[in-house]
Amino acid sequence: MTAVGCLLGYAAVLTFAAPAVLTRLTRGGASPRLGVALWLSTIGLAVAAWLAAGVGIAAAFVMGHGPAPARFCLHLLVAVHHLGPVGDLALAGGLGAAAVASMVVLRRTAGTVRRFWSRSVEHAGAARILGAPTTPHPGVVVLPAPRAAAYCVAGRPDAIVVTSAAVDVLPGPQLAAVVAHERAHLAARHPQLMMVLRALAAAMPRLPLFGAAVRAVAPLVEMCADDEATRRCGRDAVLSSLVTLARPARPPASGAMGSGMGVADVAVTSRAWRLAAGVDAAERLRQQVALLAAFTVIVCLPGALTFVCHP
Repeated sequence: MTAVGCLLGYAAVLTFAAPAVLTRLTRGGASPRLGVALWLSTIGLAVAAWLAAGVGIAAAFVMGHGPAPARFCLHLLVAVHHLGPVGDLALAGGLGAAAVASMVVLRRTAGTVRRFWSRSVEHAGAARILGAPTTPHPGVVVLPAPRAAAYCVAGRPDAIVVTSAAVDVLPGPQLAAVVAHERAHLAARHPQLMMVLRALAAAMPRLPLFGAAVRAVAPLVEMCADDEATRRCGRDAVLSSLVTLARPARPPASGAMGSGMGVADVAVTSRAWRLAAGVDAAERLRQQVALLAAFTVIVCLPGALTFVCHP
C-alpha cells in the first residue's frame, strides 16, 4: 500500500470508526476540556488526511509518472488504470468530480456558517434593543418572557439574555452562577465553535464523524462552562440554578430562544448528576490518561504510516 493509500485508510478510520470510540471515551465529562480538544483534533486530522490524499493523487496525474498513479491508489483504481486511455479518462473524471464535490462542501459549509453568524449577530442586537440592561451584571439584558431561561448569543457585541421569569425565580447567588456560566461560554467562543461543527455536519450528513461531534461536544462545552461557573460561584449555586431553569414551563413566545446557548438546554440530567456527585479525582485521572493516549495515537499515526508506507 502506498503513502496515499495509507492516508485514505487513516482518514476513513477517523471518519467512520473513531466516532464510536471517542463518544465512549469522552462521555461522563470527567475531563471535558480535554474531550473537546480530542474531538477537534480528530476532525482537523481527518479533513487534512482527505485533502492530502486527494492532492497526492492529483499531483501524480499532473506530473505524469507513468504507472505511478496506479501505485498511489487502491486496487480498484489500479484495475481502472489498466483499462488504458478509457480508464485514465475515468480516473480523471473521478478526480474532477471529487474536486467539484470538495468545492461544493466547502461552499456549503462556509455559507451555513455565515447564515448562523448573521442570525446570531441579529439576535444579539435585537436582545440588546428589546431587553433591559442590568446594573449588577454588565452586558446582561433582561427580556420579558413567561419561561425562566438564560442563554448567550455571539454578536457585535455579544449578549447574555436572562428572561424576567428567571430573574423572579433565581436568588442572587444563583443568578450570578447563571451569568458566570454564560460568560464562560462567550470567553471560550463556544457559540462560534458549535456554529462550525453544525455547519460541517449539515454539509456532510453522511459522514458520521461530524454529526457525532455535534452530539458529543455540545454537552462537553456545557460542562466546561459549569466548571468555570463552579470555580467562581460554588457548586451549590450552579446546581440549584440548573435545576431551577430546567423545570417545565410554558414555551417561549415566537421561538425567542432560537440561536443561543442556554444554561439548561443540553444534557441537563447528566450535568446535574455530575455537579451533585462531583468528579472523582481518580476517575478524572483515568479519563485524562485515556484521552491523552488516544490523542497521542491519533496525532502520531500519520507519521508512522508515512514511514511504513513510503514507496
